[in-house]
Amino acid sequence: MTEMTVDLSALLASHPGAHDVDLDVLVAAIEATTACATACRACADACLDEESVAEMVTCIRSDLTCADLCATTAAMLTRRPVDPGLVRSMVEACAAACGACAAECERHAGMHEHCRVCAEACRLCERACRDLLAAL
Repeated sequence: MTEMTVDLSALLASHPGAHDVDLDVLVAAIEATTACATACRACADACLDEESVAEMVTCIRSDLTCADLCATTAAMLTRRPVDPGLVRSMVEACAAACGACAAECERHAGMHEHCRVCAEACRLCERACRDLLAAL
């Protein structure tokens, strides 16, 4: 099976408009938000199959909220911003959602491996968002 990858750095660098941020930091944030959205969706789905699903409701909701914010943030970051303030607000919201989701998943990480993995993805994404905020 052939792995399909996109050279996101090359793609963004090929844009005829200038980027106002370090492309390495931007690419790291896009990759982290995309990975986190996937991890959160998978964790929410796995939570639904747990015997104690009623105890996982907050985790599921946190996963889904984080996944939505991460996916939207990734989409916004792939294009040049019309309103840099709006991008900053979105990245701040994404970092906050990742922190909250990580904290919730960490509560269950000892019992559920999917929560441990999701918490790790959330912490990495939170860090990537904070790095991007510092670069904006």
